[in-house]
Amino acid sequence: MNLKKLIAISEDKLLSFIYLKFWSALLLAGIVFLAIATLYSCNTTQKEGGDTKQKPEAIKIIAFGGTVTEGTSARLDINHDCFVWGTTEVNMVRKTQTWWAISERILTDWADGGVEVINRGKKGGTVADGLVRIEDDVLSHSPDYVLVMFGMDDALAGVEANRFREDLEKIVNRIKEEKAKAILMTPPPISERMTVNCTTEELKRRQAHLTGLVQAIRDIAEKKKLSLIDLYQYFLDNHLAYDHLFEGWLPDAVAQSAMAPYAAGELLPLMGVNNYPNPTLGDYRKVYSDAKNPLAKHNGFTDLTYFQDEYYVAFRSGAIHGFRGLLGGKTLVLRSPDGITWTKDAELKVEGFVETRDPKFLQVDDRLLVYPICHDFPESGRLTEHYGYERIGPGKWSEPFKCAPSVLWRPKKWGDKYVAAGYEWKFDEQGKRYFKVVLYQSQDGREWEKVSTIIDYEKDANETELFVENNTLTAFSRTEYGGNGEMHVSTYFPEEDRWETVSSGRIIHAPCVFQANTRTFLIGRYCSHSDDRFRELQSDWKKFTQYVQKPDEEGYQTIAESAGVDPARIEEYHHGLRTGIFMIDGTRPRLVMELLSAGDSSYSGVVKDGDEYVISDYSMHEYYPVIRKPGDWETPCDIYLSRVIFGQ
Repeated sequence: MNLKKLIAISEDKLLSFIYLKFWSALLLAGIVFLAIATLYSCNTTQKEGGDTKQKPEAIKIIAFGGTVTEGTSARLDINHDCFVWGTTEVNMVRKTQTWWAISERILTDWADGGVEVINRGKKGGTVADGLVRIEDDVLSHSPDYVLVMFGMDDALAGVEANRFREDLEKIVNRIKEEKAKAILMTPPPISERMTVNCTTEELKRRQAHLTGLVQAIRDIAEKKKLSLIDLYQYFLDNHLAYDHLFEGWLPDAVAQSAMAPYAAGELLPLMGVNNYPNPTLGDYRKVYSDAKNPLAKHNGFTDLTYFQDEYYVAFRSGAIHGFRGLLGGKTLVLRSPDGITWTKDAELKVEGFVETRDPKFLQVDDRLLVYPICHDFPESGRLTEHYGYERIGPGKWSEPFKCAPSVLWRPKKWGDKYVAAGYEWKFDEQGKRYFKVVLYQSQDGREWEKVSTIIDYEKDANETELFVENNTLTAFSRTEYGGNGEMHVSTYFPEEDRWETVSSGRIIHAPCVFQANTRTFLIGRYCSHSDDRFRELQSDWKKFTQYVQKPDEEGYQTIAESAGVDPARIEEYHHGLRTGIFMIDGTRPRLVMELLSAGDSSYSGVVKDGDEYVISDYSMHEYYPVIRKPGDWETPCDIYLSRVIFGQ
């Protein structure tokens, strides 16, 4: 229990005693003085012993309720099978994909001192059950806020409305007694999908019963002047969320990825944060899959553009994430008039290269170009070149033209020319590879020349997104060991041909930057664990993925077999990778929302369509396995498209 709550409780218990005693004034003054002195000492920099300034205490939130609150009882995505790769077992929502876990990550990025969300949802838990559990499950944790969400299990169990209201008020009163803040949440509605398990008449009775309980929740919130997060109304207003209710009442992972930023947006103002952009997920759909084709099951590394009234998405299609032997990849380009129905427009591969990947679009006047990276492995070593293609007409693209000797990332228009960040590499005497990032420019999108070095080898940077705002050119770069793995932000001073670079303090891969409502946003692959935890697990990952020849028998074993790496740690590392959307605050990325994703994922493109932002990415979440040995993660990856609206 924090000090402020302790003082508040102590005052309540002491007041009657203090006021009856003649020395009450002196005693009360002493208590107040000690409290102020203690609070002051907890929030003041101590001069002795260096900088020992204490961080603000993390805000503790309890999510308290039933099955919907708990969050893991729904299938991952009700529109798809979501079979664990190689089995008929269905992937359900994992704890890290629940609305409350995602909300915790968002809130932590925005609230000083961070936020801890403890889930105390119970499958089948009614409000009466909650009244029994509240002491051990909630109040023993001394929370700052309690999110109270009952009603769905009560409706399905036929709990009478007056009894529900009485028990819910008792829960609220008990929370108030402990000086925590109760925040009421309504459950989602019951949708027509429930008719799979009941008749239409039974569905209507359940819907009517739930509506009555929801109104009781709203009435209590109004009567007691409590904050209310009205998920019931949110689901009715958001067709995507409503259409993703598993068995008609449980939000699947798509719905929970939409719930999370909505809940965070309701909570942050209570914590004094008022600049969260309140995103709304309006659509989420699969664009492409070839999961049954072993040579083309891995589809990823996307880009997206809108050209001559049609959407175009480009991505790499291959057998696995990388390339092994002759198992390389090709670039596919799809087009669509509406983002829903797609047709193949091109299949691109440069002769003489085993791999064609990471395509990026550029529109030059009324021309559309795409630039894939090409890899080969001649006897002299690895060969990497960048080629371009120009669209000639429907289903027709030019022959490939060579445009750069290094890897170009997404080109942009800057003034009267086009610019792109490219990355090169070199090897030291021990064979370790180091990267640097350079600025290229072009007048026509075909011929590119180097202009300057953005980040030299010591920072070990590669994938770099350029962002143009008010004629200012900024680069967002992924780094490896030299940059501590963190994304770095560089600002260009062209009159001096100089870049100033700082770390964002955050590990983010494959950045894609855009502007919405005068704010700057970034999409990229990040780890849902802390960055420190990510680095810790990454060392195990590197051991787990290396092979050594067995000395005494044929075949191979992994270093993990001799080093004793726990596969559960590898799964934690790999599954923690997600497609995150961030708002850039200065140079600091603050998480705004996650798109449903896991493992091999992200590498996005974005297009503005009215008030919506259409986002492409890829992910393997539907097939995610339990990792027991190296290679278990080599599952299919599919291409997805989302639509997001950002609030003012």
